Amino acid sequence: MRLAKMIGGAGYCSRRQASRLIEEGRVSVNDETAQHLTFVGYDDKICIDGEAIDICNEKYYVAYHKPVGIDCNLTIGDPDSLLHVMPQSLPRLFPIGRLDKDSCGLLLLTNDGELANKLLHPEFKQPKCYDVCVEPSFSNRISNSVELSDDFQLQMNQPIVIKGKLTTACEITLTDDLRFTITLTQGLNRQIRKMCSHLGFNVTHLRRLSMANIALGSLGAGEWRTVSDGELRELNKLLAVV
Repeated sequence: MRLAKMIGGAGYCSRRQASRLIEEGRVSVNDETAQHLTFVGYDDKICIDGEAIDICNEKYYVAYHKPVGIDCNLTIGDPDSLLHVMPQSLPRLFPIGRLDKDSCGLLLLTNDGELANKLLHPEFKQPKCYDVCVEPSFSNRISNSVELSDDFQLQMNQPIVIKGKLTTACEITLTDDLRFTITLTQGLNRQIRKMCSHLGFNVTHLRRLSMANIALGSLGAGEWRTVSDGELRELNKLLAVV
């Protein structure tokens, strides 16, 4: 098996991230620096930054309600790392995508690198729904634009440049004077916050409600659950188009 695929399957990170680690020379196989074309088996000793990783054949899929203040990185030296709050009964899992430290809501975690790659594949355009609260910026207060309007809803659907990429159409429903739900099919860094800032509003609360067919539901902050067999079957059907 290709090394990057084995690392992704072990749940250390996604296969794409594993390829970057190999390229940076941070991966060894049987105490030799690995290359992209290195093939490995389950008996080989694979280390990342000198630390041996566990190879687990069983796949796990977890839905977690990430609270504000938890960082999605897996850095053991970071006291706010997601690594410190995951159940010890599970093997090492990695998040599928990220949520900002100051955001909360649904985070999917797995040790299935193949599924993670498909779910993050740009051609799949998986829907992600968020509940968002905002407050007007100083400039909007000066101009008395202190509430969300139909014009805000319309402009949020106009392309905005973020890191050299244009935002695409999204679904927005205004639910209160300063609150709305939004469904995106992109995953640009801090996208919703930057879109709101572009229109003179600062995000005060952002919670992810769902990703693909998996919903946060009644899961409390800091709680986790196993993705059901039915959810997993439906998700695999959705990903079969990639």
